[in-house]
Amino acid sequence: MPIRLPLLVKQQADDKATRAIPFVSTPFSFDLMLFLGLWPLWWILGVEQILPPFFIAWETVRYLWQARGRFTVTAPVVWAMLLAIWWLVPAAWVDREFADIFLKETASAWSQVMILFLFWNAVRTASEWRQAARGLKWLAAFIALGGVIFAIGLWRGSLVSVVGWFLPDRLVGSSTFFRSIAIRQLGVLMTEVGALFPARVSSLTLTPSSVSIVSLLLIPLIVWQIREAAGKSRILLGLVLAGLLVCLVGSESRIAYGAFLVGCGVFVLYRLGLFRQPKRLLLALLAIIGVGAVVFVAVVGVHRIVESIREFFLSWRPGSWWVRLRIYEATLDMLPEHPIAGWGVQQRLPGTRTSFSAGSHSSVLGMLFQHGIVGLFLYIGLWVSIWRQVFRGLKMHPITHEVRGFLVAAAIALLCFNIRELADTWWWDQTVTMALWTLWGLVLAAPASLAVGGSESPLAAEQEQRT
Repeated sequence: MPIRLPLLVKQQADDKATRAIPFVSTPFSFDLMLFLGLWPLWWILGVEQILPPFFIAWETVRYLWQARGRFTVTAPVVWAMLLAIWWLVPAAWVDREFADIFLKETASAWSQVMILFLFWNAVRTASEWRQAARGLKWLAAFIALGGVIFAIGLWRGSLVSVVGWFLPDRLVGSSTFFRSIAIRQLGVLMTEVGALFPARVSSLTLTPSSVSIVSLLLIPLIVWQIREAAGKSRILLGLVLAGLLVCLVGSESRIAYGAFLVGCGVFVLYRLGLFRQPKRLLLALLAIIGVGAVVFVAVVGVHRIVESIREFFLSWRPGSWWVRLRIYEATLDMLPEHPIAGWGVQQRLPGTRTSFSAGSHSSVLGMLFQHGIVGLFLYIGLWVSIWRQVFRGLKMHPITHEVRGFLVAAAIALLCFNIRELADTWWWDQTVTMALWTLWGLVLAAPASLAVGGSESPLAAEQEQRT
């Protein structure tokens, strides 16, 4: 009896699926989803801060081999590559004591290039794009779960990771980094005067500051997915959203609170349709707000407002404010020694922990301190290119409801991130970097992968144009 062609095709597809080996013969989008979905395992093993550069490098080599060296680039990839190349310049004068730190951060800079390259070239279809987005959803679920477990007091202890069992005690005791991957905790107990809570949540990230950044990135995306989902999926995503809000509040990050409020305000204005109204309406709204602010200041008085703000912030973990001021002062004082290419790494300050080093607690100042004026210029150029991709996608016509919803969520997430990074650096914790890079990549690939009437990648589209 002859075999029908559809059945034969299905059988061949099933045979191919059974032969697929993750990280060997599966698409990059599937591998990324699996890699992010296994984040709790990497965390328990103590390798989540080490694996991402190797994973991304492997996927890049594999793609180039399969594509026979053919690829295209876009502006964010170029800016990221220029930044990564410039990142190497301070290697000539970085102290050997900090060589391991410089190597780790350099690996992050090149990983940034490669993952943007992969999204631009290897994410070809809508299903692949959704696979990568699903990876972020899994990461959000695990971050939320870890935060809730710690916040409600279900587990506030610590455990030694698998890597930690093999690290020398001397190394763990002398290095903040090695201690962070050897001793696993979901948060820290607070001893600082003026803290709101007795403990601060960090979940699967390295610090409470990191979990505040990740929460700001993921909350808008989960809200978008809730709007797209239905039934039980919407309920489960709602629980993830609640968990991320617990992480954000439990991080006790003042800048993150402010960034979240700004993001909520932008979302409300968008839902009201003010961004689609004539400019005169928006100007009128700003004028009303301005007049209201002037009236409020006139009635209450500038002195009382300033004193209230000063008393509120200085009574809320005052030690944190003074440490930050010392860090910023030291950063600006040391900057003139390497103004063009920077110091390469953060510099420890006498009498403080290694996490409170010159060049820390601000991505803008940190990039200026570590990689100089040129590095800061390239970093800003990278961000401008990402934002251009967001606005270019929103202006695309026709545009699907899915793409528009995602790009709006991404815009709010990136805005919150940009506000938050003013008071912290982010390229050290690989949980933060993977979340941000994946969001960047989804922004790059969304218009082509989810476009109306087409699902091919930029590479495929260009090849079609050439032929």
